[in-house]
Amino acid sequence: MRSIYEDERIPLQIRRLIVFSNICRKARKRPDEIVYLNSKTKLAFSVIYFERNNKYVAYGGVFKYAHTRKEVLEKELDKTYHDEFVMCAMTISRQAFTKPAGTLLALLWQWNKYVNNRPHNYVNGNPATFFPVNDELEKDYLPYKYHNHLLAIKNLPLWDNYKN
Repeated sequence: MRSIYEDERIPLQIRRLIVFSNICRKARKRPDEIVYLNSKTKLAFSVIYFERNNKYVAYGGVFKYAHTRKEVLEKELDKTYHDEFVMCAMTISRQAFTKPAGTLLALLWQWNKYVNNRPHNYVNGNPATFFPVNDELEKDYLPYKYHNHLLAIKNLPLWDNYKN
């Protein structure tokens, strides 16, 4: 069953407004905490409501390439794959996509401005297991193909104005 976010009969900007309305309502109930719609959208889209100054900030995920073992350890990827330590990997960093905004519409406007014409890659499922590491990375997932691209989730209409 398709969610209201995917219903193409509803104009795109209205669907985006519905998404922001739902997440801002959740954020207001849990101030000063990172709030996300569900576990699948955790890395790609979240909002914090700062109760002290009544402002919202929206966060998104950006693909980053960890070049060295030290960067890999900072991203808490200290695991062994095929009996080898991870030396390089594609990771996802959460960063603010908006400045603090006092209203839902201001937050949505800033989000649209930030993601407009930015390269993004859709992930359908758990992004933590999306990328191989070490020598497999170079063969299948070239770093420049994803580095600094936005992480997008297929069932949310937040990253572009085109059909998925």
